[in-house]
Amino acid sequence: MSGSILVSPSAQARLDRAATWLAARPERHVTVMGASIEGAAEVCRRALASSAKAASFGWQRTTLGVLAVSIARPELARLGLVPASGLALEAVCARVVHEHHHPTSAKSRLGRFAPIGDLPGLPRALARTLAELRLAGDPGVDDPDLKRLSKAFAAALESAGLADRARTLAIAAEAAKAIDPDEVGALLLVDVPVRSAAERSFLGAVAQRARAAYAVAPAGDERAALHTRAAFGPSAQVARTEASSSSLLARLKEGLFEDGEGARPPAGDDDEVTILSAPGESRECVEIARAICAEAAKGTPLDRIAVLLRAPQYAPHLEEALHRAKVPAHFARGTRKPDPAGRAMLALLACAAEGLSARRFAEYLSLGEVPEETPDGAPPPAPPPGDRVAPPDEEALGALLGDAASALEEGEEEESDEVAPPIAEEDRGAAFGTLRAPRHWERLLVDAAVIGGRDRWEKRLAGLSAKLTADHAAYVAKAEDHLADGVKKDLVALDTLRRFALPLVADLAALPSEAPWGAWIDALSKLATRAIRRPERVLAVLAELQPMDRVGPVDVTEVRLVLERRLSQLVVRPSSRRYGRVYIATIDEARGLAFDVVFVPGLAEKIFPQKVVEDPLLLDGARKKLDAGLPTTKERTEDERLALRLAVGAANRRVVLSYPRLDVEQARPRTPSFYGLEVLRVAEGELRDFEYLAEKAARRVDARIGWPAPASPAQAIDEAEYDLAILQALLEKKEDECVGEAHYLLASNDHLARALRFRGRRWLRVWKAADGLVDPPEEALAAIREHALDKRSFSPTALQNFASCPYRFLLSAVHKLAPRDEPTAIEDLDPLTRGSLVHEVQFVLLTKLRDAGLLPVTKPRLDAARAMLDEVLAEVAAEEHEKLSPAIERVWKDAIEGIAADLREWLRLMADEPGWTPAHFELSFGLKDRRAQDVLSKDEPVALDAGIQLRGSIDLVEKDDAGRLRATDHKTGKVRAKEGETVIGKGEILQPVLYALTIEKLFPKQPIEGGRLYYCTAAGGFTKVDIPLGESARVAARLVAKTIGESIANGFLPAAPAKDACRYCDYKSVCGPYEEIRTKRKQGERLKGLVELRRHR
Repeated sequence: MSGSILVSPSAQARLDRAATWLAARPERHVTVMGASIEGAAEVCRRALASSAKAASFGWQRTTLGVLAVSIARPELARLGLVPASGLALEAVCARVVHEHHHPTSAKSRLGRFAPIGDLPGLPRALARTLAELRLAGDPGVDDPDLKRLSKAFAAALESAGLADRARTLAIAAEAAKAIDPDEVGALLLVDVPVRSAAERSFLGAVAQRARAAYAVAPAGDERAALHTRAAFGPSAQVARTEASSSSLLARLKEGLFEDGEGARPPAGDDDEVTILSAPGESRECVEIARAICAEAAKGTPLDRIAVLLRAPQYAPHLEEALHRAKVPAHFARGTRKPDPAGRAMLALLACAAEGLSARRFAEYLSLGEVPEETPDGAPPPAPPPGDRVAPPDEEALGALLGDAASALEEGEEEESDEVAPPIAEEDRGAAFGTLRAPRHWERLLVDAAVIGGRDRWEKRLAGLSAKLTADHAAYVAKAEDHLADGVKKDLVALDTLRRFALPLVADLAALPSEAPWGAWIDALSKLATRAIRRPERVLAVLAELQPMDRVGPVDVTEVRLVLERRLSQLVVRPSSRRYGRVYIATIDEARGLAFDVVFVPGLAEKIFPQKVVEDPLLLDGARKKLDAGLPTTKERTEDERLALRLAVGAANRRVVLSYPRLDVEQARPRTPSFYGLEVLRVAEGELRDFEYLAEKAARRVDARIGWPAPASPAQAIDEAEYDLAILQALLEKKEDECVGEAHYLLASNDHLARALRFRGRRWLRVWKAADGLVDPPEEALAAIREHALDKRSFSPTALQNFASCPYRFLLSAVHKLAPRDEPTAIEDLDPLTRGSLVHEVQFVLLTKLRDAGLLPVTKPRLDAARAMLDEVLAEVAAEEHEKLSPAIERVWKDAIEGIAADLREWLRLMADEPGWTPAHFELSFGLKDRRAQDVLSKDEPVALDAGIQLRGSIDLVEKDDAGRLRATDHKTGKVRAKEGETVIGKGEILQPVLYALTIEKLFPKQPIEGGRLYYCTAAGGFTKVDIPLGESARVAARLVAKTIGESIANGFLPAAPAKDACRYCDYKSVCGPYEEIRTKRKQGERLKGLVELRRHR
């Protein structure tokens, strides 16, 4: 066998030589080995294009890893071994570390690694170091601790039936010695990165069986050239190409990292070597997309353009930028997308970690991975352990064979196994992964106050079922058929939820608190097959962890940390050929490929070159003593330089290097890489400084921080940039010089036109429809008039919102919008919850006091009333504790003690007014769905003489010795009204007057004293504000009805907030933050009624 090697800095030259050699081969079989399948295929295509043949047969495209596994497969099967890499090998190392750090004896056997034995980074670092040692032939290290771990690692691999890359290559090398030379034929190596003794030995065994061998290697990759020469034998010849051009790009390829500055190059096309910068990685990718569009406009085919990455984190930025520019792209490594199945598993683990959180369970439901349920509505049963298998994960396969090798073969396309979901059925939880009624399930979880714990899930869902059953019976008894039908639907949905969710909750509750990885893998694989529609990828990842089965114990938090990195995202492989698309790949993936134009982003500190550090487990000094070819800092530095050589060498006509000027995440400037200075040194013949580099790079593009658009609209990559470029030019003109120049925006997009008109009209002085409900068309006006005060009922709280802001009234009382509720364990009692609890205790207590004959509360009855108060508070607090599940018991107890103190004082002060007897409690009207109410409550709203249909519930109706009635509204917050100065409190305190008018209608034969605001807690100082039902109160009520009624009748409910009304408004996200400022510019004539209402005391 004769062999020769060509070394050249130009990828084009290497490909041409390799294609010429291949086209001339007479052998029936030729093995074409590339750094990637794509690289090998490219040489075959070029060879076929340059030959007279119409087709070729017997040209095998492969990579070193693929060929090794293929040759070793029979022997691996005989030995019972399975190739493994990546996560599986880390798992083996984790097992080794665990067994040595937690042995049966008390003393750790990790030696000098014992202090870091519990850190998660040790298994990963150990896997990397041992892989390098084993690929180097497993030389005897002087470190006894590392030697002990290496032997244990080898034994663990043998015990688990796994073969790492070194073992696979060794087996393949032995098997290759017996291969028929005709099966190898001629051997062609295209930029194959041979890095270790194991790879060299395997390659040598294959080369010795080949009829002829030829290799091309990039200049600067001395290790690959030396290993390849050693594999070909002592007779192998190494040739180097001579520079064939004096262009800047050719000079750059030849001179990178070579000694001497050289002579200044002749004047030429500066565009051959371009350096540019932009503010941040995202903007840098936008500028690359812009340059690609410019190159395409010049006639450069898209598939002759490549973007080569040193940092893979640039891929999402490039994907977004090229999508915006409508440039088709081929990502060699694929794109990362959220993995619904993996995220569903992570959501379930989070649910278990957070005490069976209903919020996390709802997140699981929302991901659309709910499986087809059994006929009885339960999740599918878990198959036996032996049936919980899945194909290898593509990421693991790529780590073993090389990412490009595991990609789809040219011309193959993935077939989607998606099935269109059938029509939704309300009585089923899921079908084909599509939830039937997720919002119903989530609402039911909120209504049931499911917060955590298996017992709480069962009790709260059962409690909600009992409540809905009682509600249904009550509505049937009242002949409220529409309400009864709604509750019946909720009962059906709740039954579906219970049948599906409770078995999964039981599985989550059964997960161990701490256990070895083997127990976790078994439990999680069982859970995945029951809870996830497509569990294959989850099962594949869990299978890789199987070698860790004896490691532990670990808790659910650590399990989540390990799985999150692999399960949260899915690599979507490209499903089409790269031709007709811009090629996006890492620099190593582009070995063996050549392009007309190459872009190399990220030429900044710690990005390119990346930071080079020593191996922490086997330092460079120890590596050099072994003399086994182990990589040291010197070799790693050379690899970084080689990456730049490869990127520049892949360009035939132009190379564009770029870097981000800013680190956007840390808000600091970035320093350009010194590689940029090296490029300028070679290209310009003079060593420059960083200031010159920064200035030169900034001049190439006009990328500004505050305005993400080019200076010229013609250079825009999408509509947004085009519009911003136009507007920037307009802003620099005088107002009278640019009238109408942006009018094209109104015609370019209907949605944009509507948004611009909406925004503009909101700031006009006249009232427009963009300001809320203003002058609606007749159909809308007729619809809003159906909500007139005399046609439907309103609560006083809803009417109070009108004075705060008419638009808030519309959104809350008419459109019924409200913030989304989420069940969560409370950490402190918010004012609303505290007030609700106080009102509940008062209602139950007063009812029991009345039944016990202890009303009115007098001094002699006070002790008995206090004892009853303590009992009632304990009962209500226990119910609320079960419902709210407070996160901090001490905070809850302190809050309850505070409420107890307030209620005791409220009870004592009640005894100071023996002349007033509590007569009715929670006297409701117009609330058909309320069951905890006074016996005299009525389902129909009360029609007030002022023209208001009122609904609500009066906390307390008191009666004095003269038979007069008083409506009391208990408040638990701070005092907002003053005795003798408040009637309706600027339209925001309506309960006293409206409730007084209500009991006047409910008890027409009894005189009415008025209404009272009772701030019945220490926060309000137990202040009482009495508002008599006199003429001023009646006039105020008519003013409220008139103002709100006219606004509804005229269809005028704009966003016109009172002072500071927006500060805590629930609808701020709807209106925006500037409503109070904006509405001050509006015409005030149409707000006269609202202004008058707000001025009323």
